[in-house]
Amino acid sequence: MQLYKDADASLAPLAGKTVAVLGYGNQGQAQALNLRDSGVAVLVGNRDDLYRERALADGFAVCSIAEAARAGEVLLVLTTDESQPLIWAEQILPGVTAGKTLVWASGYNVGFGLIVPPPGVDVLMVAPRMIGVQVRELYVRGSGALAQVAVHQDASGQAWERLLALCKGMGLTRGGVFRSTFREEAELDLFAEQVIWAGLEAWFLECFELGVAHGFSPELMVMELYASGETAQIFANMAKNGFFRQMLHHSTTSQYGTLSRSAHLLPVALRDKAREILQGIHDGSFVGEWSSEQAGGAARLEALRAAALAHPMSQAEASVIAAVQAVHQEQG
Repeated sequence: MQLYKDADASLAPLAGKTVAVLGYGNQGQAQALNLRDSGVAVLVGNRDDLYRERALADGFAVCSIAEAARAGEVLLVLTTDESQPLIWAEQILPGVTAGKTLVWASGYNVGFGLIVPPPGVDVLMVAPRMIGVQVRELYVRGSGALAQVAVHQDASGQAWERLLALCKGMGLTRGGVFRSTFREEAELDLFAEQVIWAGLEAWFLECFELGVAHGFSPELMVMELYASGETAQIFANMAKNGFFRQMLHHSTTSQYGTLSRSAHLLPVALRDKAREILQGIHDGSFVGEWSSEQAGGAARLEALRAAALAHPMSQAEASVIAAVQAVHQEQG
C-alpha cells in the first residue's frame, strides 16, 4: 500500500477557488477549519440549526446548502449519508456545473448508486480514517490522520492533483493517504460495522452474561471487559506494535491462554454467518434494507437502541465508569 505524503501534494490546484463545505457536522467542521488554516477560501452551507450557529461562531460565512453549492468551485458533500439522496436533486445538483469538483467523505451513496453525479465534473473521495474531532486535533498538533482516497470521475484531467491538494489542506498528507474506490471504502466500512464491531458487541454481551451467571459481579465484569481502559490500551498497542506482537507486553500465562484457546471459539456457524452478512453488503441487500428502514421512520433502529440501553451490562456500567473517571481526574 503506497502512502502519499506532503511532498507529493501542492495547494496550487486550489488557488483562487472557493471550497464549499456542505454540512458542518462531524467531518464538516474539522475539514473546514483545517482548510481555512491552510489558506484555502472556505464557504459553509448548512440548514438553519445548531451546526449553522457553530459555523458562524467559528467565523465562517454561512448560507444555505443550495446557495453554497452554486457559489463553490469545489463542493465537499458532508451531510449525513442518509440525508444526501433526499437533498441531492433539489439542493445540490442545481449548483453543479461543468468544471466543478465534487468530494465525498464516504463512498456509500456514490458507490452503491444512490447518487449518480453528472458528467463534466470531477468526483473524488477523501475519507479520513478518524472522527472529525481527531482530524482537527491532529492538524492543530502539526500531525495528520490517515485517509482513504479515490478518483471516481476525472473530467478535468487534474482530479488527482485536486484531490491531493485537498488532502494537504486538511493535513491528511501529513499522516498519509492511500488509494481506494468509492465502492471498496463503502463495503469495507459496512463490513467493519456489521461483522467486526457487531461480532465484538455480541461477544462482549455473551461474556458479560456468562461471567455473571458464573458468579462474577456485573460491575467487575464491566470493569474487566472495557471500563478499566485496559482493552483500549491493548488496541492502541496493536496499532503501534502489531496484533500478536503486543502480546509480548503481557504475562506468559496470558500469552499461552490466549493463543491456545482462540482457535476453539469460532464455530462453523459463526463463520458462515459472517460470510452471509458480507455477501449482503456486497450485493446491495443491506443498502436496500437500510433505505427501507429510513423510509419507514427507523422504528426498528429505535427499538434496537432501546433494547441495548436496557441490557444489564448497560445498566451496570454507570457506577463503574463514574468511579474510573473519578480516579483519572484525581491522577490528572
